[in-house]
This record gives sequence, structure tokens and C-alpha cells, in this order.
Amino acid sequence: MVKLNIVGVGPGSADYVPPIVHRIVLGAHIVIGAQRSLDLFRGNVSGETHVLTAKNIDGLLSYAVESSKKGRSVVILSTGDPGFSGLLKSVLNTKLITSAEINVVPGVSAIQACAARLGLCWDEACLFTFHQGNVSDDRKIELLACLKAGRDVILFPDANFFLPKEIAAYLINSGFDQNMLVFICENLTLDNERIVKSSLKDVLTVDFNALCVMVIKAKREAV
Repeated sequence: MVKLNIVGVGPGSADYVPPIVHRIVLGAHIVIGAQRSLDLFRGNVSGETHVLTAKNIDGLLSYAVESSKKGRSVVILSTGDPGFSGLLKSVLNTKLITSAEINVVPGVSAIQACAARLGLCWDEACLFTFHQGNVSDDRKIELLACLKAGRDVILFPDANFFLPKEIAAYLINSGFDQNMLVFICENLTLDNERIVKSSLKDVLTVDFNALCVMVIKAKREAV
């Protein structure tokens, strides 16, 4: 069975792209991904390349699926890991392909890179993604429940609908200590990486890059 390859390209730096991904990309007829993902393989792609955007995602994913079913080797580049706030869900949601027809190659998520930078054990943390407007009331209530249970939270904010400052305001308005310890990790693994140690109240007044991870320390002392 010919399979569609969905590969994780890590949090940003080429150093975090695994060798297996380079091999798959090098042998592909078609490579699809965001421009910053394609840039990681500049000069190493022999097949077609297509820049994936919010406007053309449905059409390109359909093209990828149909091409793979015709026997062409297709690779979709997913930032981070395909299975966590990545492109695996988008492909499965097309209803044109099953999980049995997909070859998923894991990547390093920015969540993992963030935990590593901060020296955190994250096996008991609550993980959330609010990317692409995934900001329902139910998800917000789950966030509150995790913190009330004393569990640290690691999350992807949404750059348009749920910014770090909006998350901080929501938590303060929900009764949490405004001095609760928070970390914001921006541009992880890139040359302009920045890690900010702060508090909920101080996050209220700061704008952060869209490529960031927010850590809320329920179990640690306040700032």
C-alpha cells in the first residue's frame, strides 16, 4: 500500500530535524509544507514543492491524498510533531484517507523543547493547544481544573484568539493568584530564542511572539 508521509520537522532549527525525515524528503515526488518548513530542506528537494497556507490547505491536502493514491511519493511537513497541534488531524479530517494509509514520522514538539529548556519533567503536566481558534469554553474550564488540581500546565496560546496576556487575565479573573509563576518560551531552538520568567500580572502588559509556549507553574512558589 502506498502511504502518505506526514513528518515532524521540529520546533524550528534544522538541528532538530531527524535523519529519517531528510531521507524521506529527498526521495519524494511532492513535498508540501509551510514556507519556514520548506526552508529547512533548501537545496535538498528534487520533486515538486508546494507552500502550504491557511488559504490553500484544503486544496493542497486533497492534492496530496490523491497523488499518494496514484503511486506518487508525497511528504507533508508538519512543524513540531504531527500528532500534537500538527497536520495529522487536518489530513484525517479530510475524510479522504484512513490512518492505515498514512506513515507518520514523529518530530520534536516545541512543548518538548520548552520542557527541556526549563528542566521540567512533563509526564504529569497538562498539555493544551489553543492554536487555530481552538478556544472553547470547555477547553478553558479544563485549563482551570488542571491548575486547581495542582498540575502544571504547558500550552500553545493562539496568536489571534487567546494570547498569553488574555490567558493571564482569564486566570486572574477566575480567582488565581496574580503572582503565580509563569514562563514564556519564544522561538525555541532558533537564534532569537527567548525565555521569560514572569507572573500572571506581569504577562498582562507584554506582547509575545506567535511562536511561543506558555508554562503555568501551579506547584511552584509565586514570583
